[in-house]
Amino acid sequence: MYKNKFILFFLLIAFGYSWVVWMSLYWWTDLPIMAIVILGAFGPSISGFLTMYRLRGGAGVKHLLRKSIQFKMSWKTYAIPFVLIPFLFLVAYWWTDRSGALIVREPWWVVPYFLYMLFLGGTLQEEYGWRGYLLDALQSRLAPLWASLTLGIVWTLWHVPLFFMIGTGQRNLPFWAYGLAVMAYTILITWVYNGSSRNLWSAFLMHTMFNVMLVMVGFEAEDGYPIGFIHLTIILWTAAIIVIWKTYGKLNYEPLEEMLPSYPSVTRRLREGKE
Repeated sequence: MYKNKFILFFLLIAFGYSWVVWMSLYWWTDLPIMAIVILGAFGPSISGFLTMYRLRGGAGVKHLLRKSIQFKMSWKTYAIPFVLIPFLFLVAYWWTDRSGALIVREPWWVVPYFLYMLFLGGTLQEEYGWRGYLLDALQSRLAPLWASLTLGIVWTLWHVPLFFMIGTGQRNLPFWAYGLAVMAYTILITWVYNGSSRNLWSAFLMHTMFNVMLVMVGFEAEDGYPIGFIHLTIILWTAAIIVIWKTYGKLNYEPLEEMLPSYPSVTRRLREGKE
């Protein structure tokens, strides 16, 4: 399932769609910048569905959709995006000695921002690809930590055009700090995703809450050098290192058989003497 040609196919579609849409709409239309970002961000999820369809047909697409609506998870899994992640952002906020963040002044905005970020702010546009397909593909051939770092690099590079577009959040951030923050957060998402038996809904929540807190705390909107985001990057890496240490680098990874009717598991086929 996770042959190099399929991973390459996924990357070509994900990057090709997003980069072409972003750059063409930015240079040749007068659309608002947020509309351009939203339209281009669908690349990874479109690629995830196309790759799964190419691999398994309609059953693969249904499998991917089912992974994203498994809402039954342990309270600990829910606590990480809804409690731990806001706490990490607030630590960076207090460290920076800032004031006036939206989460302090008007915390009720968390709910509408959560809905926006889930449906239009990157989660649905990306996670059917990044965690729905690519992370599993990478973990099938690399150790979970290396798979996460690789995905973090890919995820960072996918954002590159946004650093050259006026009006995006990335425009105001140092590329190196953004890349480090994304890699650290990718490790945390992998930890939660694997710990929830690869429930894609857990990755949805992690991705959404990162974007929500980034807006609610406002590190990317600072004037001058974004020292707050640097502090956030340090905090995220501290959390990631603790997770790596506590899980011995496995990030809760356990090999799972993907049971799809049209594709009997390798274990069953071995028992039947078909492999």
